[in-house]
Amino acid sequence: MNSFLNTIIQKATWKKATVFTLLFAALYVLINFSGIGVAGLLRITDGANILDFEYGYTYDKAYNMLTALGIEGRAFYQTRILPIDFPFPFSYMLFYSGFIALLIKHIRPSKLLGYLLFIPVLAMLSDWIENIGIISMLSNYPALPDWSVSLASTMGMLKTSCTIGSIAIIVGLFITFAYQRLRRK
Repeated sequence: MNSFLNTIIQKATWKKATVFTLLFAALYVLINFSGIGVAGLLRITDGANILDFEYGYTYDKAYNMLTALGIEGRAFYQTRILPIDFPFPFSYMLFYSGFIALLIKHIRPSKLLGYLLFIPVLAMLSDWIENIGIISMLSNYPALPDWSVSLASTMGMLKTSCTIGSIAIIVGLFITFAYQRLRRK
């Protein structure tokens, strides 16, 4: 496992990080601000939003949110937003992992720091599982399966925690990188 992580770290470059940033930014804009993303949904639902933005929810909260979307909003969520929300987690995983690997490469710390690369991967996987739970809820509405509400809520909280963790790791590694640079001068 360590040799695999070391290979990823050694292959990290500023060029790859830039490509990952552009991919992430493009999909972020598409899913949040385009007419086929959340912005389009908000227009047709008078502001009713998606479950993805909630940090945990009960069965009643999920039901009420999906009801507020209406028939057109639920169809839009399932046919427009969720298809984008499968490549989007992959893009942010590449973005976060790419910068974590690049910073680790330039800091030259212990090999254990390579395991930090799993945090963005866990964010991506939990986002995908959350989406599966949401698809189940939308497909079965108004009778939401209890398992899908619990699964989506739990995975959504894990996704958010891992995403915040990834950002914190990048900030921490960047501060370490900047400190080491300043000490060398």
